[in-house]
Amino acid sequence: MRSLIELDPEVAPPAALPDRIYAVLKHRILTCSMHPGERIVEKALCSELKVSRTPLREALNRLVLEDLVSLVPYRGYAVAPLTVESFRELCELRRIVEAETAALMAERATPADVARLEQVAELRYTKGDRQTYQGYLRANSAFHLALVRCARNSQLESVVMSALDKHQRPLYLGLDVGMDGKASTAEHRQVIDAIRRHDPARARTLMISHIAHAEDRIVGALRRAGY
Repeated sequence: MRSLIELDPEVAPPAALPDRIYAVLKHRILTCSMHPGERIVEKALCSELKVSRTPLREALNRLVLEDLVSLVPYRGYAVAPLTVESFRELCELRRIVEAETAALMAERATPADVARLEQVAELRYTKGDRQTYQGYLRANSAFHLALVRCARNSQLESVVMSALDKHQRPLYLGLDVGMDGKASTAEHRQVIDAIRRHDPARARTLMISHIAHAEDRIVGALRRAGY
């Protein structure tokens, strides 16, 4: 499986038309090209994407089921709002799932798995240069997805991937306000060290701490941005 944040649907679009529309819209929402709360004008999108309303609405309804788009009776579709409360709930889910994933990795990881994690541990971007934000989002997802993929459990991977997709919007907005990539990179490396040492308890504790620290940083950024 590949997360949409790892791909650029404008460059490598899915073959089926509804899937292509879904991929383009979801990618725009995750990277905040379509802003939280923004009204979705179907006519304009149909014209831009050169599609009819039927496949467009099919894609929008899929995004409604993922809580990325809201359907307001008699008013149409809008990008789902972003709240601190919903983000905290997402972080709680990630702490539960990814902490156990890290512990599992500490039991199962091969030297090749550890080497892969080391390759994708670093996070960096330039505040105000939005062209660098997507690279940060992809790098962060690459680390967490590499970790769960090394566990070789497709069901677990699906849960983590879904949570990471939803994590993209608040993280992007946090970058716009200001985040410390060096601190996150250091925490990634601490988790890797626990996995290398095959220490499940420490890997679990460090992942819980890493997600909690990221939550605090992003919540502070969101509040400064008015969310």
